[in-house]
Amino acid sequence: MSSEPVRAEWLYTSQLTSAAARRFAEFCQQNFAVVSNQESFDASLYQEAAKLVIERLEQAAIKGEQG
Repeated sequence: MSSEPVRAEWLYTSQLTSAAARRFAEFCQQNFAVVSNQESFDASLYQEAAKLVIERLEQAAIKGEQG
């Protein structure tokens, strides 16, 4: 684990268009603050996984609007 402070700037919700993606990002913001202090926490893995889920939620919302 790095000694650098763990940051979650990438979780800003202002540019998200789907409500589900915003809610998930808000959850991640709260959860990140809790789990980032754990010894085995991998911030880059957490970020990668959260970004993937947010991206998929945004894509699903766009497909839903078009369909």
